[in-house]
Amino acid sequence: MKTGNALFSSRRDFIGMAAGVSAMPLFNIGCAGFGQGRARQIAKGAKIRVALIGCGFRMREMIMVDTAEQVVAVVEPDAPRRRDFIERVKNTPNAANIAGVREFDDYHPLFEEMGDSIDAVVICTSNRHHAPAAIMAMNRGIHVFVEKPMAYTVREAQIMGRIAKKMGVVTQVGNFGHSTRAMAVCVAALKKGAIGDISEVWCYTDRVNAMGHRPRPEKPPLGMDWNSWCGPAEVCPYYGPQKPHLFGLHPHDWHSWQKLGNGSIGNMGTHVMDAPFWALDLGAAHPTSVHCTHADIVAEGSWSIRTEMEYDFPEAGGRGPVKLHWTDGLRYGLDYEAANLSNYGYAKAGRKDHNMPEIMHKLERDYHLEKAPFATNGAFFKGTKGYAWYGQHSMVRFFPKHLGDDIRKFTGGNAVEHMGEFFSAIREGRQANTGFEFSVPLGEAVLLGNVGILAAGKKLLWDGTHITNDAVSDSRLEATYRRGWELEA
Repeated sequence: MKTGNALFSSRRDFIGMAAGVSAMPLFNIGCAGFGQGRARQIAKGAKIRVALIGCGFRMREMIMVDTAEQVVAVVEPDAPRRRDFIERVKNTPNAANIAGVREFDDYHPLFEEMGDSIDAVVICTSNRHHAPAAIMAMNRGIHVFVEKPMAYTVREAQIMGRIAKKMGVVTQVGNFGHSTRAMAVCVAALKKGAIGDISEVWCYTDRVNAMGHRPRPEKPPLGMDWNSWCGPAEVCPYYGPQKPHLFGLHPHDWHSWQKLGNGSIGNMGTHVMDAPFWALDLGAAHPTSVHCTHADIVAEGSWSIRTEMEYDFPEAGGRGPVKLHWTDGLRYGLDYEAANLSNYGYAKAGRKDHNMPEIMHKLERDYHLEKAPFATNGAFFKGTKGYAWYGQHSMVRFFPKHLGDDIRKFTGGNAVEHMGEFFSAIREGRQANTGFEFSVPLGEAVLLGNVGILAAGKKLLWDGTHITNDAVSDSRLEATYRRGWELEA
């Protein structure tokens, strides 16, 4: 879908997109890199000056042929990939919008040399870079779009939220489903009580962002600044394209390693938990506990090839307590090597090889859904009247079916493109629909899941600041950083 000020699109074939959150006025907008004068210029139509940090698959997916903003800088330590990315943009009808672009291996010199001439950054890197780059931008009054998960640790997400509030910048996290009409319809139905009072939610994904073995180290590609790619993390061996994961460590499978990514829950949790957080306002009160009941870590230093977890959310905002379940990975009895995984981390054999929640199988049996089974990413809601299912980004179903009769007439939620929503918010001086006010509590829950996995079998008690019953787990709320890559004060 084209929007007048959209620079990128992650999914051009989304059906019926919808804006999620009403406009919110900004505060303290007159800060260093983005003063009142510049804000007025953009409001009157000046192009937003954008720096792109990371040129991997996600950023490539976001490029649109109707580029409308001005790309002033591209940061990517893999120089051949960076140049290929720039050439792709130059071959669009609006090639002038990348004319004069500057190139960097590292975002530190970007902010040192161009901090006053950047209005917004788009961060699509491995997770270890999300917080350091975003914080450097926000401290200079630069607006931030950051891919999911918004940070690598719980503490980073909390710090990012505080700085965003202090600086008054526009923020957006890349949970694209929040801008779809499907999620807007689902949330509206649940808020209106279509299935009654909701007490339990099952979130699940087919992803297996984990490793079954340590690949053989290789030399980084010619022209790659591997030190900058590792960034805040310890410099690790380079793992190139290898089977069964076709892309090794770079450019995608860093998700699988504890010191670089956040596993399946980090990759997909922001997407799949989005609808429950929005519909039930789970961000109003932090979960009181997280309990990983099962995790299988096969390769040392990797994440789990299958995970089951429970969160307890207290009553808040007029609703009762909610138990949220998380399920991911391979089915029990199937080992990693036998799964024949694709490069994005799911079994090529399909759903039969995935660890799907029992509620899925129950509803398929009860409602005879053999010819219309559920998709392999989504969330089930249990209410006092029945069930609802939200399939990631595109589908909503009710059980019994008649519970959805009224919502089929729903006309709210105008279609938007998620990246375009970010730029619109900058122009209009408001927050975007998944700004940090919404996304920090969601990000905290997702990242708490990583702490839970490493303490599998133990129920961790969480007071919103600390894990109170396990000092080791509490220490995992924070990260360590290499010298020169620490979070900026």
